[in-house]
Amino acid sequence: MTGANGRAEKLRARQEEAHRRHALRREAEARARARLPIRATPPEHVVLRLGPTNSGKTHDGLEFLLAQAGHGLRGTYAAPLRMLARQAYERLRERVRPERIGLVTGEERINPEADILCCTAESARTSGDVLVIDEAHWLADPERGPAWTRLLLSGSHRYVQITAAPEAAPLLGAAFAQARRLDVVRHHRSAELTSAPAMGPTGLPAGSAVIAFSRKAVLALHREIIDHGRTATVLYGAMPPAARREQIRRLVAGEVEVIVTTDVIGHGVNLPLRAVAFAETGKFDGGRRRPLRLWEAAQIAGRAGRRGHGAGDGLVAVYRSGVSGLSPDADLVRAAVHVANGAPSDLLLARARLRPAWHDLGDPRPGEIPHALNGWYQAARDERPFHSWLDPAPVDSLLEMWQVARASVGVRGAVDAAWPGDGLTVWRLMNLPLDSGGAFGRIASAVLNGGSLRTLTLPEPAVSRLDLEDAERYAATMRDLRTAAQSFGAIGGVDPAETTAGEEAASARIVDLVAGRGPLVKAPACLSCGASCAPWFERCDGCHGGRAGRRRAVSLRDAGRGAVRGSSEGD
Repeated sequence: MTGANGRAEKLRARQEEAHRRHALRREAEARARARLPIRATPPEHVVLRLGPTNSGKTHDGLEFLLAQAGHGLRGTYAAPLRMLARQAYERLRERVRPERIGLVTGEERINPEADILCCTAESARTSGDVLVIDEAHWLADPERGPAWTRLLLSGSHRYVQITAAPEAAPLLGAAFAQARRLDVVRHHRSAELTSAPAMGPTGLPAGSAVIAFSRKAVLALHREIIDHGRTATVLYGAMPPAARREQIRRLVAGEVEVIVTTDVIGHGVNLPLRAVAFAETGKFDGGRRRPLRLWEAAQIAGRAGRRGHGAGDGLVAVYRSGVSGLSPDADLVRAAVHVANGAPSDLLLARARLRPAWHDLGDPRPGEIPHALNGWYQAARDERPFHSWLDPAPVDSLLEMWQVARASVGVRGAVDAAWPGDGLTVWRLMNLPLDSGGAFGRIASAVLNGGSLRTLTLPEPAVSRLDLEDAERYAATMRDLRTAAQSFGAIGGVDPAETTAGEEAASARIVDLVAGRGPLVKAPACLSCGASCAPWFERCDGCHGGRAGRRRAVSLRDAGRGAVRGSSEGD
């Protein structure tokens, strides 16, 4: 028996060593192949449009795009948010023939071969005559920055106009050091922001935005405002695009006085806002809850007093709420007003982020993708001394998608075990603009194994009875299926038209719920004592502390009993 165990152990050791050598070989091959995407031909003319919010940067960039389109040139406008790309599309299609304008995001595709294309940076085409990139300081973001960086480095556009915060000047200048002509245009804010005294539900002027940083906080504030006799609506990331557009329309049309929103409005979404009031100045960034950075607060504050929207000079204040747990920092808000008016901020833009494309990895099999990614990452780090403005972005999120896809098709054993499908298909799945949770695992199984997705769909009458949270969840699922269908066609037995209809039905349900006169959620209350508590907690501080204390006491008591029993048994 001992001999058999020894032989099995030696076999496992040999297999592990073989896998290790294979991984090192694939990583070494990836390191040898890794190359930075460099433009074959430098652009003829680059214009950097630098300035604070509401300084006309985007307006001038779009006007340039339209002027060049008038001369027969093809152009692309790239934005950080779907809402901003959609706003540019709506604005431009009023001035050009419909067949000349298109929209492409992770969720929508309208006339994608049009002469003028509005899109998110991840969906932007890399060829054409003109490229206008909005909010380009995003290129330093670890997760989304690589889309901007690759667009800047590998595009083949002749004329490039870039809007960004002033702090991005050195980084963008380094990126376009080889341009035949580089001009920097400094923009100044058109409407002055003013710090205002704290505002409550009844003191908000019509055309106000109240800012919070979670869906639960937004819904709790919405309830508070309508309970004080005001008309209000909400805007946050979980809402499907059609529902978001409807809430913006209601505010613009004057149907509601207040919009309660997350920082989704902080990156160029233009609304006729008389005032911006911060109900909180801390946010959860995926790892921890932290105070807003000064530049983040300034981006949001700058949404007040928008040029061309009839809002006049903007007011910025803290919002004094009766909702427990909300405590905005008035000093931070006042400092943000100065930055939004043009003062220096704390935005640090040292390096642009970059991730590999498929051709950088050397056609690995599905199980070899992690080796290739690690090899590319190490090679990119080795290149940093020669490209001081570039930094490889973390590949953790890609590896997380790979892990979910791997589990979805039941692959077991070694990391590089055989998969159904080929490496490129898995890579395309990993790079879908979806969360690793939600429907992604089911989608990966449908693409690679032919699994069915029929159980994810609901008949329209059932959708019309969903509550707000379930309607949002269903809309997100249908949107994920539609996004996957854009890359892979009909999958899992679900027609893309069916997913579109499902998302539209969920959006209509959300619009109906939000437009109703009643609150969208119950007032946040402690599950134990019923007292007011923060909307993101189930229990108030007192009850939470009491429960935690009782749990600790029980745990210590049980541990003591175990120790006594142990000593008795030992005697």
